[in-house]
Amino acid sequence: MESRFTTAAAYVTVVALVGAFAGAFLDPTEAFRGSVTASALVGLVFAGYNAYTVRESGTPRFATSVIVTVFGLWLTVAPLTYPDVNFAGTAAVQFSGMLVAAFGGHLALDAVEALVASGTAHGD
Repeated sequence: MESRFTTAAAYVTVVALVGAFAGAFLDPTEAFRGSVTASALVGLVFAGYNAYTVRESGTPRFATSVIVTVFGLWLTVAPLTYPDVNFAGTAAVQFSGMLVAAFGGHLALDAVEALVASGTAHGD
């Protein structure tokens, strides 16, 4: 049931989280850099696991996709919670966060669709 779009979405979330990590260093604010760096690294672990699962089984995992989506939403909002973040840091982290949230949400829906299609009552 693996589609090219699902595979691409899984890998885009990984690349976008690397972009958020890099975008954090465009701003000199230490609190912002630390928050985004930690969030991107933890999100990267889940996104990487999801990409591995898609490569091995063809379908993403629901819980992992939801966690990746939550990290994407946080990265979209994070620059707004810090008062002294410059434009480059805001733009890079928010764009990466939007990509992660959008594709992570798609992967979560893809996991639900695969679960319904398989007819199993339990998930992850």
